[in-house]
Amino acid sequence: MQKMKRTLVALALGTVAMSAFAAKDGYAIDGREAVVRNNYGECWRTNSWSKDKAIEECDAVAKKEVAAPVEAPRVVEAPKPTPVPVQVKMETLTLNAAALFEFNKAVLKEEGKQALDSVASVLLERKYDPAKTKIAVVGHTDRIGKESYNLKLSEERAAAARAQLVTKGVPEGMITSAGKGFSEPITKPEDCKKVLKNRKKLVACYAPDRRVEVEIYATVEK
Repeated sequence: MQKMKRTLVALALGTVAMSAFAAKDGYAIDGREAVVRNNYGECWRTNSWSKDKAIEECDAVAKKEVAAPVEAPRVVEAPKPTPVPVQVKMETLTLNAAALFEFNKAVLKEEGKQALDSVASVLLERKYDPAKTKIAVVGHTDRIGKESYNLKLSEERAAAARAQLVTKGVPEGMITSAGKGFSEPITKPEDCKKVLKNRKKLVACYAPDRRVEVEIYATVEK
């Protein structure tokens, strides 16, 4: 009878003890939130235990590998290109050759000098920087006569116009001259087709081609 009472008490205590163990994540947990273990040090599993609930301190489970943080790719900026200085045509002043020279001549007329003096005044008023500005004086002729003759005439006229601008104060180092003969006409062949056999009218028709151009270039970086 005495032995039976002790057994009942033990069972009762065991029941009370077990009721104190809260099932949590598949294991019995005591009041200290620690996993309950048996005499062999093994963790007590509850009926809800499954392999996916296994914890490292109780069961041999592989540690979850923590993925290493992925570094964002470094953005490497391409080296900026070195600025290259280039000359850009800013303006072209066109002077009719008839106002500057006699027909087939390269000597400036008085009115031609006056016209170029006015151009020089404009250039000087603008106070161009010689290091960043270039002025090109270009001579052009009509299509009457040989190519070699017209090329030479255009060069001589451009040189005469340049010399006049220099005498009026335009820096010699920033101004050049060149001739292009009749390679860049303004008129088209069909424009004067009807007067090809009339020299006087042909000369008048080709008048726009006979000219001196003052081209202004600025040096910029690109």
